[in-house]
Amino acid sequence: MAHADSAAADNLHAQATGGLVGATARGEAARVQWVKDGLVVPGEQLAQAWGLTRQALAPAADRGEVFAVKVGNRLYYPEAFLGMDREAVAAICRALGDLGASEKLMFWLREHGALAGKSVAAALEAGTALAKVERLAAAWARERGASRVAAAA
Repeated sequence: MAHADSAAADNLHAQATGGLVGATARGEAARVQWVKDGLVVPGEQLAQAWGLTRQALAPAADRGEVFAVKVGNRLYYPEAFLGMDREAVAAICRALGDLGASEKLMFWLREHGALAGKSVAAALEAGTALAKVERLAAAWARERGASRVAAAA
């Protein structure tokens, strides 16, 4: 009987470990796919688009003006940032507060009903007011439990 209990315990441990390991692997696979799909770009590419050095992105990230998703050992930034004004990106990223990078990326990627079914970048390009997008970002962050959300305009 003791052997059966031990085997059951070993099986539960293997499932729990496999579950966590499996979830971690699936998360990394999703991030790798974001790179392959061009949804995120290397820091060098964003820095070049904005006329900065790659090193200048780290202080901007520390200030909450941009965020990066770590894939492997590299940092990648949303492709949507490339064609956008740095100040607009900073305002929206600050409004997203202290959400995790994946949650922030989902905000940037999804089409929002409040933005006429457009993504953030497409809505701004179509003339949506930055203040409206900031308010939406702050609401998104609050709904997802961010403990620090910047005051939106």
